[in-house]
Amino acid sequence: MLPKILDSKRYETLWEKWDLYIPFIELGYQLLNPNGVTTMIVSDAYCHSKYAQKSQKYFLKNSKIIKLDFLSKIKVFEAGVYNIVYFYQKAYGSKNRPERRVHDPEFGVIEFLATDEQKNLDYRVFFPEDKESSLYSTTTVKISSIYYVTVGMVVNAHEKKAKEPFKMDDLLSEVKDKLHPKPFVEGKHLDIWLPASNKWLEWGTYRAPTFFRRPTFPEIYEVEEKILVQRSPGPDPKACYDSQKLHYTESSVGFIPWYSLAGVRNRSIKKTARYGDEKPPRPDLPKREELEKISHRFSIKYVLGIMNSAVARDFLRKNRRSNIHLYPDDWKKLPIPDVTLEKQEPIIKLVDKILEKKCQNPKADTTELEREIDEIVYELYGLNEEEIGIIEESVKQK
Repeated sequence: MLPKILDSKRYETLWEKWDLYIPFIELGYQLLNPNGVTTMIVSDAYCHSKYAQKSQKYFLKNSKIIKLDFLSKIKVFEAGVYNIVYFYQKAYGSKNRPERRVHDPEFGVIEFLATDEQKNLDYRVFFPEDKESSLYSTTTVKISSIYYVTVGMVVNAHEKKAKEPFKMDDLLSEVKDKLHPKPFVEGKHLDIWLPASNKWLEWGTYRAPTFFRRPTFPEIYEVEEKILVQRSPGPDPKACYDSQKLHYTESSVGFIPWYSLAGVRNRSIKKTARYGDEKPPRPDLPKREELEKISHRFSIKYVLGIMNSAVARDFLRKNRRSNIHLYPDDWKKLPIPDVTLEKQEPIIKLVDKILEKKCQNPKADTTELEREIDEIVYELYGLNEEEIGIIEESVKQK
């Protein structure tokens, strides 16, 4: 049967050691009338097997992906397999935003996952959001247990509260003065290791920040140290060190050490973690007391080195939802090796050297120092030569 399928020359999605359901999926789509919909329940090997990537890319390009239902946490059949249900429509899908849902602990109990327009997505959209890498043999801590991870402010006039409309450009200056005292960056101002530039933001006036559409809360900007990343960096992340108390927009993501927010209580943080005495109790959320203790164990420059390493680039490529964007949720599950400060020190020293070079010359070549960081990071994650080879081959591909 398999040779006949190949000899038919009918299918575009057969690749490597493909499974029989791959041509069935394509055939169901070929038989549709315009705007018709095809759906099947198939093995969740379709989510992560390499042979499925050609099929996934085909439907991202040629169909409208209405919905993906991930059933990887529940058993639908007695057989020892888990499943995914797809809904493909024979229609233009470039601007469509596929609905992505995890069913857990039973069918119909749904968690909605991050999505984007199809034109910005690749085969990783078929990865369940909570799919974690099993590549690492060492003890790790999720980066969200070390940092409060959040996008920044929206610097436009609030549609209902502001009496007079204003835009972000109305509030910015190239130089610091009494009216513009706050250092300010958008995502485009951020580069790897250090911000490339910044502007100055109006602050303390009748409109700034009171009438911003999303002012956030000031403590996330005023900490002594934090990490900032571009929200839309392209294929690879750009994480940089901030000790200037930069204020940043929603086009950036900030990583604020939990210990730096000790005692800060507000509705935004309560959605992520809670102190033991906060009401109503949420036993499903992490305890802030524990997160603050954990965050003290990690040097910010050590974590910055990990975030800019080949291992992190590989992890994010495999787990992110979009080719263009890196959402906070994509970052939150990045595993950081949980080692002593003594073992963090070699990376800290290399990061200091890189930051010094970049301060002197933003275009300085730090390739060799970055390579040294990669070698140490491989060892911290407990990777063998084969695993290292897979990662290095992966990060070469743009």
